Amino acid sequence: MSNNCRSIFYRIKLIKERGDHMIREGCFEDLEQIEIIIQKAKKMMLLEGNDQWNEDYPTKKHYESDLHNGKLYVYEENGRLLGIACIDDQGHHEYDGIDWKISKKPYLCIKRLAVNPDTRQRGVGLAFYQYAEELAKKRKFPSLRTDTNGSNKAALRLFERAGYSYAASESHGHFKEPFVYYEKNVGQ
Repeated sequence: MSNNCRSIFYRIKLIKERGDHMIREGCFEDLEQIEIIIQKAKKMMLLEGNDQWNEDYPTKKHYESDLHNGKLYVYEENGRLLGIACIDDQGHHEYDGIDWKISKKPYLCIKRLAVNPDTRQRGVGLAFYQYAEELAKKRKFPSLRTDTNGSNKAALRLFERAGYSYAASESHGHFKEPFVYYEKNVGQ
């Protein structure tokens, strides 16, 4: 990890692995690895019949913006990034039209989560959701929100494993499947 990267926020031990793994704030030195993860994730999603991500979204610029705003987090193992996610207090604009069951605002939102397909099934995605929950509790946010396209079966399973509840579905533009919105009460 570069000296320019911010301090470590969260350390976890994975049951299937030995050694330290961490989630930390991303830094600009991470961008090369981030771009590789994005491209690999997009290819894997297409192979799985998931058309949620394409050449226009997300791009390196989305993640650069997340970095500028201090909202990008990375999962690192021995200097190698295995996953990335934006954890933000602003959801997508579509969130305003959803009939959320828990609370209207404030909330934290997990967006643009990508795991290197070479390292899937190791708990990286779940670790981001656990970290977001701790962050929400620390910052006194009563709920967490997330969404995905209905064709993203891996994300839907992840939401269930992380304890999220279904909130709504809504069709958007050219996508084959509707987007599915989930939320979780964190008890604040």
